[in-house]
This record gives sequence, structure tokens and C-alpha cells, in this order.
Amino acid sequence: MLYASLAASARLAASGAARGPAVVDPEVRWSWRELDERADEVARSLGRAGVGLGDRVGLLAPPSATAIAALHGIARAGAVAAPLGLGLSAAELVAAAQAMDPRLVICGSGFESAAAAAGRPTLALDGLFVTVGEPRSERRQAAVAAPLARDSAAAGARFAAVAGPPAVAGPRLAPVGPEADPAAPAVVVLTSGTTGRPRAAILSTAALVASVEAWLAVLPPATGWLLVLGLGHIAGLGVAWRAALSGVPLVVLPQSDAAGILAALAGDPAPSHVSLVPAMLVRLLDAAGDGPPPATLRAALVGGGPISPELVTRALDAGWPIVPTYGLTEAGSGVTALPTSEAAGHPGSAGRPLPGVNVRIAEPDEAHAGEIVIRSPAQFTGYLDDPMGTAAARADDGWLRTGDFGRLDPDGRLTVLDRRVDRIVRGGENISPAEVEAALLAHPAIAAAGVVARRDDTLGHVPVAAIVLRAGVADPGDADLARHCRSRLAGFKVPAAFIRLESLPMTPGGKLRRAELRALLDPLADAPFRPRSVARPGGVRIAYLTFGSGPVHLLLLHGTLSTAAQLAGLAHLLAASGALTVHAVDRRGSGSSRLAEPEPIGIETHVDDLAAVLDAEGCRAAALVGVSFGGVVALEFAARMPDLALAVVAWEPPYGPLADAATRRAFAAVARATERAYEAGGPGSAARTFVRGVAGDGAWDRLGDRSRTFLASEGDSAYMDAGLRGLDPSGLRRIHVPTTILTGDASEPFYGPIADALVDHIEGSRRVRLPGMRHTSPITDPDLMADAVGIALAAGGESQA
Repeated sequence: MLYASLAASARLAASGAARGPAVVDPEVRWSWRELDERADEVARSLGRAGVGLGDRVGLLAPPSATAIAALHGIARAGAVAAPLGLGLSAAELVAAAQAMDPRLVICGSGFESAAAAAGRPTLALDGLFVTVGEPRSERRQAAVAAPLARDSAAAGARFAAVAGPPAVAGPRLAPVGPEADPAAPAVVVLTSGTTGRPRAAILSTAALVASVEAWLAVLPPATGWLLVLGLGHIAGLGVAWRAALSGVPLVVLPQSDAAGILAALAGDPAPSHVSLVPAMLVRLLDAAGDGPPPATLRAALVGGGPISPELVTRALDAGWPIVPTYGLTEAGSGVTALPTSEAAGHPGSAGRPLPGVNVRIAEPDEAHAGEIVIRSPAQFTGYLDDPMGTAAARADDGWLRTGDFGRLDPDGRLTVLDRRVDRIVRGGENISPAEVEAALLAHPAIAAAGVVARRDDTLGHVPVAAIVLRAGVADPGDADLARHCRSRLAGFKVPAAFIRLESLPMTPGGKLRRAELRALLDPLADAPFRPRSVARPGGVRIAYLTFGSGPVHLLLLHGTLSTAAQLAGLAHLLAASGALTVHAVDRRGSGSSRLAEPEPIGIETHVDDLAAVLDAEGCRAAALVGVSFGGVVALEFAARMPDLALAVVAWEPPYGPLADAATRRAFAAVARATERAYEAGGPGSAARTFVRGVAGDGAWDRLGDRSRTFLASEGDSAYMDAGLRGLDPSGLRRIHVPTTILTGDASEPFYGPIADALVDHIEGSRRVRLPGMRHTSPITDPDLMADAVGIALAAGGESQA
């Protein structure tokens, strides 16, 4: 029998046919009735603390019987569980709390100071089970008493809770039977994006129940589950839900050492099922001397990261009933599973889709590989307070983009080829290179640092750090560097190796060329871009970087005093969709498209250059994404070459002729001053004059030395672009492709009126304001820009359809 919700499971199991204990850890052994009573105690304690229907409740505690009771109690209170990962630093906890925004945090013993770092009110986990002056039987009666009516106000409170605290909070208990809303949020789970900023994925009761149903349908019948994974991850939460909803014992281990796991598998009750990450399986095989597990073990799920065929073969040879899997938080954990009986013949596969789950490969290449997209009843509701991220994750007709790449064999088995862009997945844990680099740069001996993934047979990938030591400073040694990182980061984020280099591969603007570093430190890694160029009349060569190999071509155009390399992060993310081949073009006078004799040029020259790039690529038409002056070029290209443009997305284009009279005069003055400065003092003088003209007299002086050096090296482009020569505002009316003008609220006062005027001139165009973004955001926050561009292109495709 499968129970309908976590909130109801313990009560129904206690009154039904469930056999054996409900939850067992090294300290306690609770029956279903005892778990039911403790869930009531948690719910009442939360009510007295002001937690209401739909409020998010953080949980910072190692796996234990009391932590499981807290999960049940949070559900019974009608609240939303927001578990926090263990081992996070204070800064990481603050970021996690900001992403999940819990009303309060329940903390286990020894985690009080860590919970306080999250900046939220706290409740001691052990204290939730002490209720003075209220007999337990009365508490149970109160918990069962009249549930809240399912009226519009209650539904509205649930909905509002996704965005913030409800308007009314009090000591209320949620419905635990059929009255409960299965579509309401049940948990929010952190999942890291490519920049390391955590996102909180919302999963409903219906989604989690669907996940449980799919797993139970494909696995051997379970008589008990062993929980060795943390509750801050969907894999650990999934185990807790599977045991509870199927009414079988859950054995909980606070520490996941190999000896403890082996002992628990042979204990009483002996769990029939366990979920592991590959690194755990390696340690178990080592500890067991490659011997078999207890005969009572029926299924050992392995997932959370790349699983090497060698590890699969080793485990099968040792007699372990392993089930390789693939899943992700946004899909409620499981997507595919490979039965043990098939693993020997397909050791590199993650198996077929679970019942009810559909998997396809989007835009496969010649080798039938592409992005894995899925559709499942266990899909997430969305990211908390992140509509752009939610929209970017969703494809057409309910499909979910995973950002992972793989292929399907003729029998429908999935092989996962690679993980998401730049993110490092170490033994099931997500790592952002940027945060590790920040920790390394805080060391007094390190002048520069870059962190990338290196493949590892045991953990899938591990972070490795390339460091440049400060001149005249003694090498502190690997042990000291590891201690330094461990004091600032969770242990799994500490680099596995520290490689000394004389310098890191950098762009002229001081950005790390991560792909080059990855290729240097991991020779097996593929470079994500291909440098190319096309010859133009007069000996000019236009250079560009090509990312991805999707069927739709996209021209990505940078702004003045910028280069294609500065948009590499954005290009990489756009290409990661699998649908695009992105050509990041260095416009003439910029980056690698240097000119022997720079001079101011008209817009028609840039347009002709882009047409030559498409011709060189054998491409009949392309979408265009332009940043700042690149947006002006993109718009003019669509107007002048209408048959070559598929869509246009322009970020804050300074289309001067459409500005008000005062702004037009200011544009003209900057152009004259920049051209005079170039003729008198060269590129550096032109860059300095241009920056002061567009950003204020003190702007240049506020820049760091490295930024000034880079901008000075790109002064040719200021000289060539500043005059905005050859723009044809009347021609904008010839644009007939989907067009989106993007602006950020930080620079809205200047670019907003120009954007409004552009929308007036371009029939059917859209104007989108993006909160929190600045003029430089396409370079500094490429993930946000990639989301916005993806949504704009998708909306354009829908409008054309």
C-alpha cells in the first residue's frame, strides 16, 4: 500500500497493517505510533513558534530519527521543509538562507552556531519533543481535530508562501488526509547553478509521491531502506519519502562511514534497499574486500554523479545488486534506472526511464548525442522567486531541460556523457569553481587561482586548482593550502590538487580562460570553443569564437571597449542548450580583429562583416544577440539583411538618433572628443575620454589598474564606434523578425527611453526590463543574461509559430 502524503503516512501506518519499526538510528527504535506522536509534537511546537500554512522551515541536522520526525512534523503542520546541507561555511549558509528564505531553522545538537549564521530564528531539534502540561493523548486529539477548510483563503496562503511569509500565521495544523492539497509545495531543495548561486527548487507533494510510485514500480519489493545520504539533497529526502509512503522501516545512519554502512546492512532490521553515490560504493567495496553484501540487500541505487563502467563491473563481480541511475533535483530525483540484470551488459548506461517518465535527446549531433530533456509527473514546480530561471529550465510542451548531455541506445537506455557547464560534481556534491577560487585568493601567498574539474574514476570529477604564487613569497605547501580552504569551505569543495603555474590563461580583460585551463589540467577535457576567422577586403581578418554545434546559428556581438572573449561565458551557456551554434564575433578594431590603420567606420561595414561570417559558416540565416553597441549592429543587420536574420535580442543598445535632443547632443560631444583624443594620444587616450564621456568624469579613475590597461588596449573600438556613423532609424521599420529589447533597472534611466523608442519603430517588438542587472551584466552575470536571452528567443519562436 502506498500512502498519499508524508503528513499522513505515520498515522495511517500506525493504524493499519504496517509491520516492524518505523525508524531506527543508533540511539532509538520507534514504532509507527511513536513516530506519529512525535510528528504531532513537532507540528504543535512549530505552531506555537508562529509557523503557519505554507511557511518554509529550515532543517539543519544530521540524519537521525528525530530529524525524520521533524520532516513528518513540518509536513503535518502544513509547512514546507527547507533542509540545509551540513558542512557549509557561514557564508554559504547565509546564501542558502537567502535562497530558501525560511521562517525559522530547526537545528540539531552541535549546529546551533551554524544555524545562527543563517540569520534566521532557530529552534532546537531535541526541544521540539518536550511539551509541558499537555498530555500526549490530548495532543494527538488536537492534531486529528477539524482540519482547515479548503477555501480560497487557504489556497491563497499556500500560493503566497512561495514568495514570502503568509499574511496570517498561527498554531494551525494542516489537513493530513484527502483534504490536503497535493499541488502545494512540500519541500524546497537547494541546487547550484553554473555560477554557484544556489537556487531553491520547489517540489510538491504530488511530485514527490509520483517519484516514490515510479521507484517502487521499477525496484524489487522493499522491506526497509537504509538512509546514508544527507537530508539537504533530494536523494536523501527521496529515501525518507519512499520508506514512509510504503510503510517500511527506515534505518538512519548519522555518519556514512563504510564500516557503519556494512554493519547497518547486516543489522536488525536488515534494509533491503540503499541509495549511494559512487564514492560511497568504492569505499564499501574496499571495506568489504570486494566481498558480497548481506543476502538481504536487494537493490543498491548508485547515482548523483558519473559512474564509471569499471566501478559497475567491480561491484557486480563482488555480488552487489547495484542499480545505476540518473536523476536531478528538478525531476524529483529519479529519471532513469538500469536493472541489476542488465548492468553487466551495459556498464556505462544509466538505464531506461522510470515508469511515467519520458526522456529524449534534443537536437542530436552526428553521434546521436545532445541535451537530455525529460518530462515527468515528478517535475518541480519552479525555482523559488526565480521566474527567469524557471522559464529557462522549461522547454516546450512540459519538457524540462537538464543541461546534461547524453545519448539513447536503440533499446532506450540512456548514457550520460557530461555534466552541466563548468559546475563540478564531486561524489554527488555540486561545487562552484568561483567560490573555491575566492577562498584561495584569500591566502596571502596566492596571487591568482583558477579551479576546474578533473575526471576521477571514483568520484566522477574532483576540483583541481591552478595557483600562481606571489613574488618573493615562500610556497606554503599543499597541506597548508588545503587547511586554508577547509576553514572557509565545505570539505568536499577543497581541491584535490594544487598545481603551480607561472601564469593563468587570461583574456586581455583579466578574465580566466577556463576552457584553456581545463584542457591544461585535464587533457581529456574538450575545449568548448573553436577560434576562427574570415578574410575581408583590404587584408582585414574578422576573428570569432564558435561554441557548440546546434542546428540554429547565433551571432553574439560585444559592445564598445569590449571583446568576444568577454562574452565567452555567455556564449558557453547559450551553446549548452544544445540548440545553438554560437559565433562570438570580434568586430573589426576589437579583440583579435585588429586593424593596421583604424578609422571611424559606418555601420554598414559591420553588417557586411557579419554577413561574411555567416557565409564562411555556410549558414543561410542566424539569430543575433547584441550587447550595447553590438545591439545597435544587430538591429541594423536585421533591417539591412532581412533574409539573413531569424531573431534579434539587443541589450541596452545606445541607438543615439532615437534619443531625446539633449542625449543626442551628448552623444555627438562624446564622439568628437573621443576622435580628437585618439588622433592626439592614441587608443589609451581615446578609451579614457570615451569612458569619462559616457560614465562621468571620475569613472576612469575609479577603475582598477588591470581594467584601465585592458580598456586602453581596446581604444581603437572607441575611436571607430563613437560616431555612430551610418545609422538609419527609418530602416528599423523593415525589421520583420521577433525582436526583444532588454534593459536592466540599474541603467534604466538612460537606456529605458531609447528602448521605448526602438519598440515604437520596430513592429511587433518587445521591451523587457530585468531586475538587478547593470550595463555590464552580460559579462559579469552571464547566467542571468543567458536565461533572459533563452526566454526571449523562445518567445520569438512561439510568436512566429
